[in-house]
Amino acid sequence: MSADAPRRLGRGLEALLSAQKPRNTGSDGSGEAAAGPTDLQTIRISDIAPNHFQPRRTFTEPELAELAASIKASGLLQPITVRARAGGGWELVAGERRLRAAGRLGWTEIAAIVREFDDRAMLTLALVENLQRADLNAVEEAEGYHRLIGEFGLTQNQVADAVGKDRTTITNLLRVLTLPPSVRQMVEQGHLTTRHARALLAIKDEKKQQALANEIVARQLSVRQVEVRAREIAGHSDTLRSTGSRTNPTSNSHSSDPAIRRIEEQLRRRLQTDVAVQALGNEQGVLRISFFSHDDLERVLDIVLGDTRSDFNDA
Repeated sequence: MSADAPRRLGRGLEALLSAQKPRNTGSDGSGEAAAGPTDLQTIRISDIAPNHFQPRRTFTEPELAELAASIKASGLLQPITVRARAGGGWELVAGERRLRAAGRLGWTEIAAIVREFDDRAMLTLALVENLQRADLNAVEEAEGYHRLIGEFGLTQNQVADAVGKDRTTITNLLRVLTLPPSVRQMVEQGHLTTRHARALLAIKDEKKQQALANEIVARQLSVRQVEVRAREIAGHSDTLRSTGSRTNPTSNSHSSDPAIRRIEEQLRRRLQTDVAVQALGNEQGVLRISFFSHDDLERVLDIVLGDTRSDFNDA
């Protein structure tokens, strides 16, 4: 994500954070109430425990070295955020990269904003902070959403609202967690993109998923190439061709119409599947949307129906 286009906080997160008030703390960082609102403190780094809700597991040496050099040259432009621990000391809420970089510089103290956060707000804020910096890979992001749903009982709609994304994006990312551990590790290591990983979901056999994942890395396959290969491996290509010949007998008739071709291409990009538009005359026609598995159908339905899908399912 570019620096000039930061991701907007979700409405749900704004609601969570509005309830988390700055903490009045003494200047010694003990957590005792002070006479005035002093939420910005200088605290000992050794007193700060890691954020156990931190979704990010990978911190590369070059990025930490670069950040440490920046902090050494310009100072710490943004304090870290912490909350008080019940047994004393502090727990990191946001700013682990800054904290690690400060440690590399030999700092023993760091500027910190002290706030009160419940566990759900802790995890949500950690997710959003990383998302705004494009720091999370697809697996880390999906696992964060999974924790919000599993541990705190949020729905996918609530998660989407909290992090400022649409529900379809959340649903698609959660599906990445169904891939074999070895393939997920390839995503975490940056060998596979999120779109590559999602294309692999068309294959149900884990060994075949792994084989194609290895092929992606070895041959540097594009996402489109992987989608085609995945459908071939899943055994859908022949079915698709025979279905297309039966349901779209005049496919050549619309291939010469640039307007229809543009519509088809827009729908393919939006739905990420094969789409055919057949004009029948008298302003009538047939729109055919292909899917290649039950999961693929679920994905398409999420895109088409969006937030109304729950009502549709309950009907």
